[in-house]
Amino acid sequence: MILNLFVVLFALVCVALVFFVLLQVPKQAGLSASMASGGSLLGGRGVEGGLVRITSVLGGLFMLLALLIGFVSR
Repeated sequence: MILNLFVVLFALVCVALVFFVLLQVPKQAGLSASMASGGSLLGGRGVEGGLVRITSVLGGLFMLLALLIGFVSR
């Protein structure tokens, strides 16, 4: 029962992680775009900072769920 829940959560995190990685702008384009805009939308790093933060959290959840699935399936 709990293994099924972890697998479903793992699949959702995987899909979200792929989505947010694909949303990110390459560093070369992101740097020139941020200098051209003049202002920032979401704090000092703009939208890219928020996407990096979300991607980092999802990556951590990915690793945690992978470990939990490994331990529970034994």
